[in-house]
Amino acid sequence: MKLKSKSSILENIITDLDEQLAAIPSHDWTGEPIEDSLQLDMLIDGVRNISFCEGKSEKKHYPINRTIATLLVENELYERKQQPTEEDKHDN
Repeated sequence: MKLKSKSSILENIITDLDEQLAAIPSHDWTGEPIEDSLQLDMLIDGVRNISFCEGKSEKKHYPINRTIATLLVENELYERKQQPTEEDKHDN
């Protein structure tokens, strides 16, 4: 995805978000779907904790609140389920 904006802060936020969301496993270590897992809150917090520093300041800003993080994680999991599986691709 090519951004129209030249903002390096925005680019870093989007890159960090993309990496966090792409790294979400479909199942936890016990084999449970991640949606039903106790680990889901940790994954949401990981997205919520994406931050950036303003200029030369050491002050961190956290642009994503819990509601947005939850929606992003839930949407990522939903969209993955909408993608055809390898079996679906070969059945056509």
